[in-house]
Amino acid sequence: MRTTLSLDDDLLSAAKVQAARLNTSLSEVINRALRRGLMEAPTTRLREGGTIAYGDGSAPPLTSDHVRALERRLDDDYLLGKLDGGRTGGPT
Repeated sequence: MRTTLSLDDDLLSAAKVQAARLNTSLSEVINRALRRGLMEAPTTRLREGGTIAYGDGSAPPLTSDHVRALERRLDDDYLLGKLDGGRTGGPT
């Protein structure tokens, strides 16, 4: 299928060099690179509010209540480690 693309000058130059090196067409080099890039695309996406999300989206969103609970737990672990003199393996 024919189409028109706008490529950055440096990408076009590199693709032409690659095509000459492989003794193949410019179209073939660009098709291969595009296929490779699309197949290796990470499964990241932006959630509402601009948050980057990883995975398939099946996990529930992390709320500010979750974050506060984790903060309290970390603070408790830190303080217990200080009181224990670091014997529990926590931060000292």
